[in-house]
Amino acid sequence: MSHQHTQQENDIACSCGHEHHSHAHHDHAHGDACSCGHVHHHHDHEECTDPNCSCHEQHCETEKLPGIVYTQVKLHDDAKVVSGSLTLVGDYETIRRSLSEGLKEFAAAVTERGGLIGHIKASAKITGTEMFSVTETEVMIKPAPEQQIDIVLAAIVFFLSEEEAEQLARKALEAACPPA
Repeated sequence: MSHQHTQQENDIACSCGHEHHSHAHHDHAHGDACSCGHVHHHHDHEECTDPNCSCHEQHCETEKLPGIVYTQVKLHDDAKVVSGSLTLVGDYETIRRSLSEGLKEFAAAVTERGGLIGHIKASAKITGTEMFSVTETEVMIKPAPEQQIDIVLAAIVFFLSEEEAEQLARKALEAACPPA
């Protein structure tokens, strides 16, 4: 039986940074191996009963609380693959500098402990708000003093324990948090 899918239906973005193709069939999930060595699934989240499936992690990202660092580590051959996320509200330039310092410290700590860095990457999505108000005919625009910053971290490190890798990633994200 042949199934046709649009390109949009088949492309799945994942935390390893690659785009993966999935061919979902009517009533079951189908795992596809890709060049990064992972198996990626595509199916309706409501139908998924596998607690280890990454769709649960992706679904929960929208339910994460601001100011809380979320991390996890998985083994991939000899590598520790660490992912993390953090949502903050504040001045992006300040958070940007703090996150950069945290990532430098992460890299230095891996090296100091005899580890090897595959990569340490972070992305920041900045959402700002502007208020538009009209009195009579003039429009006044006032930007909000703070922005929402969604940070996602991905790291691959070698020769560290899972606990060390996760602890260092957590510390790097915590560095981005403004002092209370």
